Amino acid sequence: MITIDGPAGAGKSTVARLLAERLGYTLVPTGAMYRALALSVMRSGTAAREGPELQAHLAPLSVSVKAGRVHLDGEDVTDVVRSQEVARVTSEITTLGSVRAKVTPLQRQLAAEGGVVLEGRDTGTVVCPDAEVKFYLTATLEARARRRRAELSAVGAMAPLDAITTELRARDTQDETRELAPLRKAPGAIELDTSDLTADQVVQQMAAVVERYRGDAGSRPDVPPASNRLYTVLKILAVGTMRTLFRLESTGRENIPATGPVLLVANHSSLLDPPVIGGAAGRQLTFLAKAELFEIPGFGGLIRRLNARPIRREGVDPGALRTAMRALADGQAVLIFPEGTRGDEGVLRPAKAGAGMLAVLSGAPVVPVYVKGSGHAWPRGRRVPRPRKVTVTFGEPLRFDGERGGDRKQRYEIASREMMKAIARLRDGTTGGACRPQPESYAGRSK
Repeated sequence: MITIDGPAGAGKSTVARLLAERLGYTLVPTGAMYRALALSVMRSGTAAREGPELQAHLAPLSVSVKAGRVHLDGEDVTDVVRSQEVARVTSEITTLGSVRAKVTPLQRQLAAEGGVVLEGRDTGTVVCPDAEVKFYLTATLEARARRRRAELSAVGAMAPLDAITTELRARDTQDETRELAPLRKAPGAIELDTSDLTADQVVQQMAAVVERYRGDAGSRPDVPPASNRLYTVLKILAVGTMRTLFRLESTGRENIPATGPVLLVANHSSLLDPPVIGGAAGRQLTFLAKAELFEIPGFGGLIRRLNARPIRREGVDPGALRTAMRALADGQAVLIFPEGTRGDEGVLRPAKAGAGMLAVLSGAPVVPVYVKGSGHAWPRGRRVPRPRKVTVTFGEPLRFDGERGGDRKQRYEIASREMMKAIARLRDGTTGGACRPQPESYAGRSK
């Protein structure tokens, strides 16, 4: 994931498009998405101020990005939104909470798969603060004013240079001082002054940075080590304790590949689930755990040292998904709970979208896991666990790297459903046979 931030006129839009084309990445023009909303506000006559009227106007709007172009309710408005009037209204609405609440989740969804270039004002600080490569483009006010005038001329909108300069100066002040997501250079961002550089020269420098990152294994600090000594020692102690307290038993552990990437997907009814699965598995696991656990003093640091990594439970968490993807790319075993949060013993709920996305994009074998009894041993609301028998069953691997046609979202949904079906079969005692998804195809069903 690459973010490009900076003030108006620094050349972000042009170089982001060129960089995305060069890398074969998807372009996400976040600024143009805000401009699309501004255009809609202008067309409807809705007041550009926070309130019920604006919220009601925004609710049904659809803003999407296809091949780097922005669509408003299906209409391609990429060129229309480049006017000065739209820019003026955009500067007003981007300070409003309801507008940012509408657009930011859309931008994060577009970025979730990685392989994207995002450009705007807050892509590296707010939208995707965990992006691997961040740039901050800047230029002198004079250079930016000349560029903006050239952009306007290209779409047939002429404006005096001094008026454009005054407008950019005012926009800078507003962007830098607004309360919500002010314009800032993100921590770790690489600053490039584009005043005397052509777009191609800027892209050349940026591409060189990306290539260095790609080749630097040390640039991936959040991927747990393949072998963790603390994990090994504590696992021995934990398994002994769990066998005593919970008479822990497991079956099917031979279904977990001894080496190479594997994604384990399990039901979730208790805080005991991660340790009992980790204790029953023959390999060290990387866990995705709810972010709130990492805020507990002492405990958060401990579970991080035991290969746990945080994930936000609301919506898709791009950072957590990319961490899991990197661990799988490094040949590790990753455990996730597709349901997202704990439920009742024996009750399975639909999987979150990120689970299917991770399975499809990684192409790793997916081992379904069913934990029985943990919800009785330590149910929600109980302060301490109680002795109850717990069993862990590992099913035969599923594969989701077959056909690649059809709609991506549909493929993710199919994968998520097949995961939960496989877990349900383990719960119901139907463990025999290969669990490849047969009823539904990635190639898409007739519509």
